[in-house]
Amino acid sequence: FKTIGTSGETADLGYGLVSTLTSKLQPLQNLTVIANESAWQYEGSKLPPKQIGQALQVGTIVTGEIQTSGAKLQVNIRVIDANTAALGWGDTFTKPKNEFLDLQNDIATRLASELKGGLAVDESQQLAAKATENPEAQAEYQAGRREWNKRSKEGFENAIKHFERAIKLDSNYAEPYAGLGDTYGLLPAYNFAKPIDVMPKAKAYAEQAIGLNPNLAGAYTSKAWVQHVFEYDWAGAEASYKKAIQLNPNYATGHHWYGEFLYQVGRAELGYEHLAKAVALAPTSKIIKHNLSVCCWVLGKNELALESTNKALEIDPYFLLSHMVKYSYLKNGASRDALKEVLKAYEFYPNQPGFLLILFELYWESNDKEKALNCLVELLDKHHDTFQKTHFAGIYFTMGRPDDAYRWLEQAIIEKESTVPHYAIIPSLSDYQNDSRFRDLFKKIKHPSYVGE
Repeated sequence: FKTIGTSGETADLGYGLVSTLTSKLQPLQNLTVIANESAWQYEGSKLPPKQIGQALQVGTIVTGEIQTSGAKLQVNIRVIDANTAALGWGDTFTKPKNEFLDLQNDIATRLASELKGGLAVDESQQLAAKATENPEAQAEYQAGRREWNKRSKEGFENAIKHFERAIKLDSNYAEPYAGLGDTYGLLPAYNFAKPIDVMPKAKAYAEQAIGLNPNLAGAYTSKAWVQHVFEYDWAGAEASYKKAIQLNPNYATGHHWYGEFLYQVGRAELGYEHLAKAVALAPTSKIIKHNLSVCCWVLGKNELALESTNKALEIDPYFLLSHMVKYSYLKNGASRDALKEVLKAYEFYPNQPGFLLILFELYWESNDKEKALNCLVELLDKHHDTFQKTHFAGIYFTMGRPDDAYRWLEQAIIEKESTVPHYAIIPSLSDYQNDSRFRDLFKKIKHPSYVGE
């Protein structure tokens, strides 16, 4: 949607409309709706419809203008065939600015009816329902999701503030509770917090969201993540992921995290299907492309893994996890070139200690043991509280010191780190995965790949 006017308020309304239409249309049967963050990349774009359609792999584009004039709000909307650029249905909607939530519902209902050729009664009721009656709360929630999608320390911190403001404005609004669940749930995965300090909060917020809205797919996904990477409740996690996907088959994060779960419990082929679906739903998401590349690596499809990783780096050339796949997992590129790229990325994201792990491995591989050990010392000195112990275990496995590695790995399992399921199955540890000591550690958490022996 093109926003007309120079005020930040108008731009926020445009983003809010895109987010709301996406969230309302996604759960409907027989529609596939691209995630709003991916669609929003083309806001104000002058690219022809066919090029946008090809980039997003869609056949239909919904576009229009949103503008304010005094206390009045007007939205012009058009449906365009992405292949032929032919105009389809279009209309103009006008309401007082303070009725923006009603306006969004009106547009969602009409748009869905046009796209589907009519609506069932329950679909009309679903589209008419409001998640909140407070437009400020909705705006805060949507701002929080934008920050959350950045996957950075500052992004997560800002997301928490926005979600908390949304709840303060409307304590019965379920979505920001799920947002807090997602945010606290990811902090340990990015080495920004200890699992025990934040994961119980993540689950509590997810359950609050479910209590307020039992049909909110995002809340079940948030709960599933905690069951998956903290509680190691494999059956419970799978049930929650499936519930989320049943409620919203177009929710990219649901397919994303369920796909990650599947390859981490030894069902990588099925995991690939869900991750590919997530990529199709959110084609500009770097994190989903990252996990697809890890799944490909687990499956032994290294060329596909590199292809997906490079696509993620096109979105963010400094993205930590994609550098980890490219240079640590796939060993792609000469050491000198890899070092240059990783050092540049670390300079861009200096608060992400994971770059020190990649640097350690690159220095170790190039036989510069002194620099490698300096990276390890810095990790132990500055980041031992939050840097995941599984990663320390990986370092000691690389150094050929399995006794030290097992001590770190055992502690990681005791502290319920989110990367524990990942380390159970990664190809780089294949030499140890048949070792009785390794297997016994994962039997303690009843990991599906190690039980039943």
